[in-house]
Amino acid sequence: MIKIALNLLSPTQKEYLRYERAYLQIRTVMWLMLTFTVIISGLLLVARLMLQDNYATVLTTTTLVNDKNKSIDRDIGSLNKSLKEVESIQADFIKWSKIIIDINKAIPDNVELSYLNLEQKTRLFNLNGKALNRDDFLALKANLEALSYFEELSSPLTNLLLREDVNFEFTGKIKKESLTF
Repeated sequence: MIKIALNLLSPTQKEYLRYERAYLQIRTVMWLMLTFTVIISGLLLVARLMLQDNYATVLTTTTLVNDKNKSIDRDIGSLNKSLKEVESIQADFIKWSKIIIDINKAIPDNVELSYLNLEQKTRLFNLNGKALNRDDFLALKANLEALSYFEELSSPLTNLLLREDVNFEFTGKIKKESLTF
């Protein structure tokens, strides 16, 4: 069978019909794009509202946590300050008791001390007192020289002039390594 196409439209009408089909296709595509854009815009708006709500919740929670932690932060800061003060005090600490005990052991029976000064910064020391006789004074001098804490131990020659009731004085420097324990 042979198909015969019968066209009753004029060429002008055919052209108009072709433009109308193109217009309908473009209009359909535009409506689809507009619908898609409205749906996407709605989803983005909902997402924005959800993000704003989430941000407000996080901000409130963070603020509450920060308010709770402020007192803890203050306490930690205060504790750190105290620890730094203790550390600086400990850095300057010298265990004088060991030196004083050894000096006390070096003093003979017939000798009395009236003054003892040990200085950390200058490392100088002074020792004054009274010995019953010259031999006790010389024994004290020998005992002090035997101690490992002092260098440049000196006493005036007047300490040796008297045989009895010797008022003595010793001066000198404390060894640097003696000050670090």
